[in-house]
Amino acid sequence: MRGIVLICGMVLLVTCISFFGYELYVFRKSTKEKLSTIGKIIAANSTAALAFDSHEDAKEILAALRTEPNIVSAALYDQNGKLFSWYPANRDIREFPEKPGAMQFRLSHNFLEGFQPVAQDKKQLGYLYLKSDLGGMYERFRIFGVVAAFVIILSFLLAWLLSKLLQKSISNP
Repeated sequence: MRGIVLICGMVLLVTCISFFGYELYVFRKSTKEKLSTIGKIIAANSTAALAFDSHEDAKEILAALRTEPNIVSAALYDQNGKLFSWYPANRDIREFPEKPGAMQFRLSHNFLEGFQPVAQDKKQLGYLYLKSDLGGMYERFRIFGVVAAFVIILSFLLAWLLSKLLQKSISNP
């Protein structure tokens, strides 16, 4: 009976770890895609602000990011790589990268951050920087952990109960 319960537990544990790994991969990928899409939208809307050197328009466009709770900061850089405008406006300028980096989003520490080109008709006007926290991922994994623990405990109890019932029907004859 212990053997059956132990085997069931190991199989469930390996299954939950596999699902957790898959969830981590999918969530990271979808978060990068989501941030990239937001970046493309903001970059497309920022072309006029950079082309006409309008700091107020740039601030207004970046301020729209307040509707996305996981984005902690954003910045526009001009075509020379100089910081043009940033979000939130009260953030210290030293918290932003000095110059634009690689045009991709990557995980660093507890954030997903990266740069997006701002271009109009294939003419480079500047760069957009976005930084998002991973709070949504941690919350999702916490819920996943609770569900996995519940399933493992319930499965252990079911395996024990079934093995107890079936043990008598197999060993009695």
